[in-house]
Amino acid sequence: MTFENVSNLGKGGAGMQGSGAGSAARAIKELQGLQVSLVAGGAANSKLALAAITPRDTLIAAHNNNAGVLTDVTATTTISDNRASGTVTAASAGTAGDTVSIAGLTYTLVAANATVNLADKTKVKVAADAAGLAANLMAAVQAREANRDTKVTVSRNAAVLTITAYAGGTDGNALALAETGNSFNISGATLSGGSATGGVQVTSVTNQLVVYWFKKP
Repeated sequence: MTFENVSNLGKGGAGMQGSGAGSAARAIKELQGLQVSLVAGGAANSKLALAAITPRDTLIAAHNNNAGVLTDVTATTTISDNRASGTVTAASAGTAGDTVSIAGLTYTLVAANATVNLADKTKVKVAADAAGLAANLMAAVQAREANRDTKVTVSRNAAVLTITAYAGGTDGNALALAETGNSFNISGATLSGGSATGGVQVTSVTNQLVVYWFKKP
């Protein structure tokens, strides 16, 4: 994750108001959150437990400590993803009337030529193929998640949508997936893989890791 981006600073204090995403207050708070953590080493590509870190945080440096000899391993160190996830796969171009539910919100397929209010993101038009249907569904999910306390994020690879809990931890394992009809296949009844413990991983064997990172506010 990168540092908080403050792009709207201007004359007269523009950008200094508020404390939401992109605000100066949020950026300053992140810079005040510098953490230096000692982590027990382990095998290459294994999760090294660092309870407080999440994928939203910013890792700035990591050094392997081998009996007092420090080696920079920043380039090969990443934050482990402790968020729950699952997939929704479009199995076809879609059939009007089929539904899919993601984290408590239901989406209903309608004909490609159906008249739909642009503000109504509960309706998803069928498409020319499965990838097109997945793209239509992703747009609807993103729009609805932006208008509530965000539960999930979504990404797409062809006809497959990966649904990822917004917050790390085990709560995401309870976010439900469901479908009716034959237009979609889901990975399971809920998202899965959310872990209570954060961590980092390095592509090489480590002895002890010194991790420098900033906690997102």
